[in-house]
Amino acid sequence: MLLLLRRTEEREWNAAAVAREIGSSMMSMHDRLAGLASRGLLVAREDSEDILYRYAPTTDETRRTVDDLAKAYKERRLSIINLIYAKPPPSDIQSFSEAFRITKKGGEG
Repeated sequence: MLLLLRRTEEREWNAAAVAREIGSSMMSMHDRLAGLASRGLLVAREDSEDILYRYAPTTDETRRTVDDLAKAYKERRLSIINLIYAKPPPSDIQSFSEAFRITKKGGEG
């Protein structure tokens, strides 16, 4: 979704149009577009009946990072998709707490 909006930087998109373009649900697109706008990747503009989004990173560093992502996605698409859907590693606090978890031994309660 982000790369689609990047490729069409001059165009404004609503959630329904993005959902149609990438084959996703409109409700999911509303949430994701709003999230990207809140992180400074998109600008949002209220239209008479909808919210329109356009790719507009707030910093040069953010723009370079997304440009690097686009390049990596073009060259290593499967690797990028796997990273997106990979489970995040457990946090240090989670690992610490699991070290003290009481477990049953030998099937006894």
